[in-house]
Amino acid sequence: MLSRVAESLYWIGRYLERAENVTRLLMVTTEVAVEIEGLDDELAQSQWDELLAAVGADGGPPLRFTQASGLALPYVQWLLLDESNPVSVRNSLAHARENSRSAREALTLEVFLDLNESHRELDRLSQDVPRNPVRALDEVRHTHRAIRTILGAIEHTLSRDEGWTFMKLGEAFERTQRTLWVLGTRLPGLEELAHRDLPIFYGLWRALLRSMASLENYRTLEGADLEPDSVLRFLLFEPTAPRSVHCGVVRIAQYLDRLPAGPDSDEARQIVGRLNARLRYDSDEILGEQGAVAFCAATSLAIASAHDAVGRGFFRV
Repeated sequence: MLSRVAESLYWIGRYLERAENVTRLLMVTTEVAVEIEGLDDELAQSQWDELLAAVGADGGPPLRFTQASGLALPYVQWLLLDESNPVSVRNSLAHARENSRSAREALTLEVFLDLNESHRELDRLSQDVPRNPVRALDEVRHTHRAIRTILGAIEHTLSRDEGWTFMKLGEAFERTQRTLWVLGTRLPGLEELAHRDLPIFYGLWRALLRSMASLENYRTLEGADLEPDSVLRFLLFEPTAPRSVHCGVVRIAQYLDRLPAGPDSDEARQIVGRLNARLRYDSDEILGEQGAVAFCAATSLAIASAHDAVGRGFFRV
């Protein structure tokens, strides 16, 4: 496969996962902030501040969460539609669409058309920005469904060949990195809330699971128990949970093993292999001496190093 095509497919996987992640976090944070607003406005604002930091969009204009601003409207506009925001859903879909043109021969018609239509829908929406908070949230939900349609077309129509592997590798890198960012951003605030207001405290831990599409999976294993240590261990170490850090690292390793070997790609395999071993065997040490927040920061850097090695190994012209 041409390195140009492989790189385009890799980035399609990353951009689609990024868009899906941002829309899901927008939906969950909107619901949580609306529930808290009026009980603790400062805490409601902190949910939005943490979201902006978690998705890497905290460098934009200052946003405040107030009834006068139309509840979540400023955040929906910034994270869903704003072209000046590099991690907005609109930008992510635009980049995925651009890469799909470079890799058109590796995509099915269904994937190409679904991606193109989703991008055009957001372009149309940007010309008629929602002014009503209910409609704005409906548009986020609609966009989330559209992205899941693209992902479904990828799963159901693409051959499991080298191109598919590069796309899924990009998806696994992006998902793992974003799980680490969300945990690293949300955990300090949750620790500060401990023993302060238990209903809100446990509600935010439940929202953390929902923000990673993991609440039902967690309950299947743990039942109704929402103890913070159990939730944290699940999101970090549970190998069967699709959005846990451990599952993401395992998926990256599996996709790398399907691709040709080389000096730089072997470096990526070594980085990911060491992370896999730590997550499998050193959970008590990670949560004990190092601490989860520090581990998330260090692991995020390691994942970024593995990503750089993949670029040198497979995409260098």
